Amino acid sequence: MSKFKINIVAGPLWSNDEAQKIGGRIAAAHLGKFTGQWSTIVEGQMSVIEVEYDTEPSGSTEYKLNVLAGPIWSNEDAKEVCPAICASYGGTWTGAWSTVVEGKMSVCECLFKF
Repeated sequence: MSKFKINIVAGPLWSNDEAQKIGGRIAAAHLGKFTGQWSTIVEGQMSVIEVEYDTEPSGSTEYKLNVLAGPIWSNEDAKEVCPAICASYGGTWTGAWSTVVEGKMSVCECLFKF
């Protein structure tokens, strides 16, 4: 199985000790593994952590979660947007979506395995 790495926004991190302490929790929230690498992208305001993923989600435990996707205007629009939105979190789209704020915000239902 192949692996890939991405950077995930982590808010401001003030030291390596802090990054090492909370990086694993942030990575786990995104179903990945913290590599120990991080950097500040906006001084005093924003840092990112490096998170590693397997190319294929695996595991026997599954759960579904609605993920914010911006406005989705139709089923056809959802078919174009939702697979990429779910993949960006390490999941797969279930085919379900809904509007939560008319004209402003919709969610895609994503399936996660771990």
